[in-house]
Amino acid sequence: MAQHHHEDLFENRKQFQLERLILFSDAVFAIAITLLVIEIRVPEIDNKTNVLEHLKDELWLRFPQFFGFVLSFTVIGQFWTNHHRLFGLVNNFNNGLLWLNLHMLFWIVLVPFTSGLNSHYGDLDLVWQIYSLNLFMIGLSLFFLNRYIGNPKRNLSEFAHDRLSKKYAYLRSLSVASIFLLGAIFAGLRGYFFYYAARYIYILIPFVLSIINRAANKRIAK
Repeated sequence: MAQHHHEDLFENRKQFQLERLILFSDAVFAIAITLLVIEIRVPEIDNKTNVLEHLKDELWLRFPQFFGFVLSFTVIGQFWTNHHRLFGLVNNFNNGLLWLNLHMLFWIVLVPFTSGLNSHYGDLDLVWQIYSLNLFMIGLSLFFLNRYIGNPKRNLSEFAHDRLSKKYAYLRSLSVASIFLLGAIFAGLRGYFFYYAARYIYILIPFVLSIINRAANKRIAK
């Protein structure tokens, strides 16, 4: 009886520590998303005549910042949903998982800076490269997390024994990371095609994920 009680306490403590990891991660994602909007300053109109016209002009000047906010909010939100889905399958943890998770969060907290840089100087290829590489590293770190949790030897999740689900999870994370990496590579090449390709290639992400998800659903349904 005492042995059973001891095991219950151990399981509860382990579950509590795992919840701390997840809650800490959620807090970092939430703070990163919140910091994105701080870059957008409320216009201050000194001229009291034609306030509406001046306000329209000031808001239009802030359009790149609004666009950068929406883009980065969407990207971080997508990474959070993937992280949330993955850790919903985790029932154990170790030091390796803690550090890999911190590695991903490191790149997440950089996004408000690289997004702000991109909002102000996004026409510069170097700035777009920095932003794209930041997002690439998030995608790559998510792939590392999937691989680590998916290793049956580490006994972290039942997900590790689902070969089909693992295959498509790896494919999703690598596909997204590859698109961000292509954006960085294109930004380093000269020519109008590469200039615009670097900035619009992100549009491919929802289509690529949709194709992968459809293929996964068909295979799992068989």
